[in-house]
Amino acid sequence: KKPEVRYNKDGSIDKRHNNKIAGVSSEVYPFTTEEEIKSMIDLFNKRIDDALDENKKQIACRNKMMFLIGINLGIRASDLCGLKYNFFMNNNGTFKDFYTLQPKKTRKTGKFVKLYFNQVVKKAITDYIEEYPIQDMDEYLFKSRKGNGSISEHTLWDIMNKAAIEAGIKQNIGS
Repeated sequence: KKPEVRYNKDGSIDKRHNNKIAGVSSEVYPFTTEEEIKSMIDLFNKRIDDALDENKKQIACRNKMMFLIGINLGIRASDLCGLKYNFFMNNNGTFKDFYTLQPKKTRKTGKFVKLYFNQVVKKAITDYIEEYPIQDMDEYLFKSRKGNGSISEHTLWDIMNKAAIEAGIKQNIGS
């Protein structure tokens, strides 16, 4: 049985922050082909090339790095947002082989996940810090433009969802 659709006082359908109808389940799909992944990377490269100023270029580079790390580590958006350089690198700038993360979703159970870093992850970070050197190993990889914190899960979802639509991907992708 489908949940009943809710309406606002003005008669419009009650929606949530991500434009989904309240009470109705939505389907989220992974990238299913190499072409979809390539189209996302091409889109981020185009955004970098077409950036009107240095700030927009840095944001485009950050978003590309976020996509590459996200699809290669396969962790939840809540954990991806909180990643810092010291998760990946030692103080001398060399890469670690792995990092043991306690995902936010499993903190109460005390479970940990060992994340191994492949060459794509290492190259994405290296490319970014060659262009935009880091000041502190304790900095977030995906810094917010507002303050010193990281981007929010909603911002990450919004960036990736809009990029997927622009790249011509039809299904609802998840972050």
